[in-house]
Amino acid sequence: MKPSTRLLFLLIFALPLSLSFGQVQIHEWTNKEGRTIKAKFVRSDAETVTIFLNGRNFVLKLADLSEESQAQARKLSAPSVPPVVPVAPAPETSPPAGQSPGSSTTKPSSKPIGQGGKTVLPVLGSGKWAQFHSVLETSTHDVALHGNGTFHLYLKDGSENLLNGRPIILQFNHGYYSKPHPKGSTYAYHVTRSDYHYYYRKITGFENPPEPSEKLGRMKLVAKLEDGVSMEIGFEASSRRIAIWGKAEDPSGVEHPTIIALRLAVPDSIEVKDGDGLAQWESIVDDTALDVVSGSGSKERIPYLEKWIDAKKKLSFSKGIQSALTTGKLLGRRKLTVAPKSLRDSALHVGSYSGVFPFQHYRYYYQDREGGEIDKNRRLEIEIK
Repeated sequence: MKPSTRLLFLLIFALPLSLSFGQVQIHEWTNKEGRTIKAKFVRSDAETVTIFLNGRNFVLKLADLSEESQAQARKLSAPSVPPVVPVAPAPETSPPAGQSPGSSTTKPSSKPIGQGGKTVLPVLGSGKWAQFHSVLETSTHDVALHGNGTFHLYLKDGSENLLNGRPIILQFNHGYYSKPHPKGSTYAYHVTRSDYHYYYRKITGFENPPEPSEKLGRMKLVAKLEDGVSMEIGFEASSRRIAIWGKAEDPSGVEHPTIIALRLAVPDSIEVKDGDGLAQWESIVDDTALDVVSGSGSKERIPYLEKWIDAKKKLSFSKGIQSALTTGKLLGRRKLTVAPKSLRDSALHVGSYSGVFPFQHYRYYYQDREGGEIDKNRRLEIEIK
């Protein structure tokens, strides 16, 4: 009899880790009990995913993994074709001679890159934004509310799709602690972490949502969460700026109060293949970097072409930042700034998913220090220039 996924996770955790993070792309895999491991993806089918760790393959059942890990397996098993984000109509042209392989010159697609998950909002239902509730298209970016309740930000520079055409995802985390965190944290994760006594409260629907629209601007949403909890979300979008804030409302008598956090996930910007190194990445990534203002007010630079773990050894950004500015070749002429309106009784952090080389996908977390309301005066703002 083959061992269960739960047992496999326990066995894997007991193994000494000897993988080199420098030459392979490592992914996080989480089971339904909240246990997370880091391993290389090998292959996946309709029922299983095979991962590689410590010199051997492990076969896990998809049904035993979290929804996010299941979606990740499906994404990684898809054919390796550069994804595309919709842009304003433009003449179809062939890529110029000598074009860098990491640059996006793919023809506009009839459909945007979406994200899996249960549809809990009414959607437009037709056209390139069919799976989205509402959208605002501008000359610098497109921002859209997906039917699953997450906001997608697509950066563009004229007819060029930036960040390899993939969206930046903006969403709330909401959950509760059945017992205090072992280290006293009030951190709101985006998945259940039973090892920390934290449980995620999923969105089950929205209360009286507005009609779908292709003119996304100001919006107020009330998401219905598990255990009868409601989540108010305020959102504003314009040609240069996005802002979001919110709070959870627990019903009377709820056993465990809801805590929330804002999560902004920046995707992979280049395709990393086994065996690739600086010779393959330097011309694509070039000077792309994060310029952050740390919590102490010092200015620090985090190049994309640097290991996250190496940057943390010499910089203090992991302790919290005030703002972040992303510029460089991967963003073309665009400049992306992420900052709260106010850091009063709150904290903004930036972190890497896996620490692989080079600096790839990363995320921002913004949270009230006690996990409570993020009011409009402390809203998170994203500026695109």
